[in-house]
Amino acid sequence: MHLRILPTWFIKGSIRRAAYYTIQARELRAAGFVEEGEKAVAKKPIEKQPEIVVEVGATAYDSTDSLQEPQSDGETLEEMTKAELLDWALDRGHDLKNAAPKAEIFASCKEIKAEL
Repeated sequence: MHLRILPTWFIKGSIRRAAYYTIQARELRAAGFVEEGEKAVAKKPIEKQPEIVVEVGATAYDSTDSLQEPQSDGETLEEMTKAELLDWALDRGHDLKNAAPKAEIFASCKEIKAEL
């Protein structure tokens, strides 16, 4: 697509370039050129961020703690969550389908417990 003013002049220091199409203008702006007549925008200086100090043996942030479900004691199958039931069955050598409803997984775990 053509620019409104043909040619549109772009400057960078003492270099002056002409652009006729929007893609040329976009490339010149990306290279640091400014349209003639516009004022160059000065970039903000980078502010120094405070340093985060981590003690030896500790982690600054453990993202897995906040994403996990609260774990029950595992005393009975009735108190376990679906994920805990799947882990419990897997520990005993049975790989149950994760897509199955919790009621089916619970019934399968009862059968596994009865076999033991």
